[in-house]
Amino acid sequence: MQRIKASDLPVPTESEEQQSLFRYCSVEMSRYPELDMLAHIPNEGKRTKTNGAQLKREGLRKGYPDIVLNVSRNIFHGLFIELKRRSGSKIIREQKEWIIKLNKQGYAAAFCYGWEEAWKFIHAYLTCEKSTKAESVVKFYISRSLQEAAESDTAR
Repeated sequence: MQRIKASDLPVPTESEEQQSLFRYCSVEMSRYPELDMLAHIPNEGKRTKTNGAQLKREGLRKGYPDIVLNVSRNIFHGLFIELKRRSGSKIIREQKEWIIKLNKQGYAAAFCYGWEEAWKFIHAYLTCEKSTKAESVVKFYISRSLQEAAESDTAR
Protein backbone atom coordinates (compact mmCIF):
# COMPACT_ATOMS: atom_id res chain seq x y z
CA MET A 1 0.00 0.00 0.00
CA GLN A 2 1.32 3.42 -0.97
CA ARG A 3 1.61 6.01 1.81
CA ILE A 4 0.23 9.48 1.24
CA LYS A 5 2.49 12.32 2.30
CA ALA A 6 1.02 15.44 3.91
CA SER A 7 2.58 17.49 1.11
CA ASP A 8 0.48 15.51 -1.42
CA LEU A 9 -2.81 16.53 0.20
CA PRO A 10 -4.68 19.55 -1.14
CA VAL A 11 -4.27 22.80 0.82
CA PRO A 12 -7.65 24.02 2.12
CA THR A 13 -8.91 27.32 0.74
CA GLU A 14 -9.13 30.39 2.99
CA SER A 15 -12.89 29.90 3.13
CA GLU A 16 -12.50 26.28 4.28
CA GLU A 17 -9.92 27.34 6.88
CA GLN A 18 -12.23 30.05 8.17
CA GLN A 19 -15.22 27.72 8.36
CA SER A 20 -13.12 25.23 10.32
CA LEU A 21 -12.03 27.97 12.73
CA PHE A 22 -15.60 29.14 13.39
CA ARG A 23 -16.82 25.52 13.85
CA TYR A 24 -14.04 24.92 16.38
CA CYS A 25 -14.77 28.19 18.17
CA SER A 26 -18.45 27.28 18.47
CA VAL A 27 -17.39 24.17 20.39
CA GLU A 28 -15.01 26.19 22.60
CA MET A 29 -17.69 28.80 23.39
CA SER A 30 -18.71 26.90 26.54
CA ARG A 31 -15.17 27.43 27.90
CA TYR A 32 -14.69 30.91 26.42
CA PRO A 33 -18.06 32.71 26.18
CA GLU A 34 -16.24 35.75 24.75
CA LEU A 35 -16.02 33.84 21.46
CA ASP A 36 -19.60 34.98 20.91
CA MET A 37 -17.94 38.31 20.00
CA LEU A 38 -15.87 36.70 17.20
CA ALA A 39 -16.98 37.77 13.71
CA HIS A 40 -16.00 37.57 10.07
CA ILE A 41 -15.79 40.78 8.07
CA PRO A 42 -16.83 39.95 4.49
CA ASN A 43 -14.26 42.05 2.71
CA GLU A 44 -13.05 39.60 0.08
CA GLY A 45 -14.46 38.39 -3.18
CA LYS A 46 -15.00 39.44 -6.76
CA ARG A 47 -17.67 42.05 -7.42
CA THR A 48 -19.17 43.93 -10.29
CA LYS A 49 -17.90 47.50 -10.71
CA THR A 50 -21.28 48.86 -9.60
CA ASN A 51 -21.45 46.67 -6.50
CA GLY A 52 -17.81 47.38 -5.65
CA ALA A 53 -18.38 51.14 -5.92
CA GLN A 54 -21.46 50.91 -3.70
CA LEU A 55 -19.62 48.86 -1.06
CA LYS A 56 -16.72 51.34 -1.13
CA ARG A 57 -19.16 54.21 -0.50
CA GLU A 58 -20.56 52.14 2.41
CA GLY A 59 -17.10 51.89 3.99
CA LEU A 60 -15.47 48.80 2.45
CA ARG A 61 -11.69 49.04 2.84
CA LYS A 62 -9.26 47.03 0.77
CA GLY A 63 -7.07 44.73 2.86
CA TYR A 64 -9.08 45.04 6.09
CA PRO A 65 -8.62 41.88 8.22
CA ASP A 66 -10.99 38.92 7.88
CA ILE A 67 -11.75 38.27 11.54
CA VAL A 68 -12.33 40.45 14.60
CA LEU A 69 -12.74 39.56 18.27
CA ASN A 70 -14.27 42.56 20.04
CA VAL A 71 -12.90 41.68 23.48
CA SER A 72 -10.18 43.62 25.27
CA ARG A 73 -7.32 41.87 27.05
CA ASN A 74 -4.35 43.36 28.92
CA ILE A 75 -3.13 46.31 26.88
CA PHE A 76 -5.09 45.32 23.75
CA HIS A 77 -8.43 46.81 22.70
CA GLY A 78 -9.36 43.76 20.60
CA LEU A 79 -8.00 41.16 18.19
CA PHE A 80 -7.83 41.11 14.38
CA ILE A 81 -6.77 38.22 12.15
CA GLU A 82 -5.91 38.23 8.47
CA LEU A 83 -6.42 34.52 7.81
CA LYS A 84 -4.34 32.92 5.08
CA ARG A 85 -4.05 29.42 3.65
CA ARG A 86 -1.34 27.28 5.19
CA SER A 87 0.62 27.69 1.97
CA GLY A 88 0.18 29.41 -1.36
CA SER A 89 -1.14 32.70 0.02
CA LYS A 90 0.10 36.16 -0.79
CA ILE A 91 -0.19 39.15 1.50
CA ILE A 92 -1.08 42.34 -0.36
CA ARG A 93 0.24 45.79 0.52
CA GLU A 94 -3.09 46.97 1.98
CA GLN A 95 -3.28 43.98 4.33
CA LYS A 96 0.21 44.79 5.59
CA GLU A 97 -0.77 48.41 6.13
CA TRP A 98 -3.86 47.43 8.16
CA ILE A 99 -1.87 45.07 10.40
CA ILE A 100 0.63 47.86 11.12
CA LYS A 101 -2.08 50.51 11.73
CA LEU A 102 -4.16 48.28 14.01
CA ASN A 103 -1.17 47.30 16.13
CA LYS A 104 -0.18 50.97 16.44
CA GLN A 105 -3.69 51.70 17.74
CA GLY A 106 -3.42 49.10 20.52
CA TYR A 107 -5.04 46.08 18.89
CA ALA A 108 -3.54 42.61 18.62
CA ALA A 109 -3.49 42.14 14.83
CA ALA A 110 -1.73 39.32 13.01
CA PHE A 111 -1.50 37.17 9.92
CA CYS A 112 -2.40 33.54 10.72
CA TYR A 113 -1.77 30.62 8.38
CA GLY A 114 -4.51 28.02 8.70
CA TRP A 115 -7.31 27.71 11.23
CA GLU A 116 -5.15 25.93 13.82
CA GLU A 117 -2.71 28.83 13.96
CA ALA A 118 -5.60 31.30 14.16
CA TRP A 119 -7.02 29.32 17.09
CA LYS A 120 -3.64 29.35 18.88
CA PHE A 121 -3.55 33.15 18.52
CA ILE A 122 -7.15 33.55 19.72
CA HIS A 123 -6.69 31.14 22.64
CA ALA A 124 -3.47 32.83 23.73
CA TYR A 125 -5.19 36.22 23.47
CA LEU A 126 -8.14 35.10 25.61
CA THR A 127 -5.85 33.64 28.30
CA CYS A 128 -3.01 36.20 28.24
CA GLU A 129 -4.19 37.91 31.45
CA LYS A 130 -3.60 34.68 33.39
CA SER A 131 -0.49 33.33 31.68
CA THR A 132 2.83 34.90 30.73
CA LYS A 133 3.32 32.04 28.26
CA ALA A 134 0.06 32.97 26.50
CA GLU A 135 1.10 36.62 26.49
CA SER A 136 4.38 35.58 24.84
CA VAL A 137 2.45 33.68 22.15
CA VAL A 138 0.33 36.77 21.39
CA LYS A 139 3.46 38.92 21.17
CA PHE A 140 5.12 36.33 18.89
CA TYR A 141 2.26 36.43 16.37
CA ILE A 142 2.21 40.24 16.43
CA SER A 143 5.99 40.49 16.05
CA ARG A 144 6.11 37.98 13.19
CA SER A 145 3.25 39.76 11.43
CA LEU A 146 4.86 43.19 11.76
CA GLN A 147 8.07 41.71 10.37
CA GLU A 148 6.14 40.21 7.42
CA ALA A 149 4.37 43.55 6.90
CA ALA A 150 7.75 45.30 6.68
CA GLU A 151 8.93 42.92 3.93
CA SER A 152 8.42 44.07 0.36
CA ASP A 153 6.94 40.83 -1.04
CA THR A 154 5.37 38.28 1.26
CA ALA A 155 4.23 34.95 -0.17
CA ARG A 156 3.93 31.74 1.73
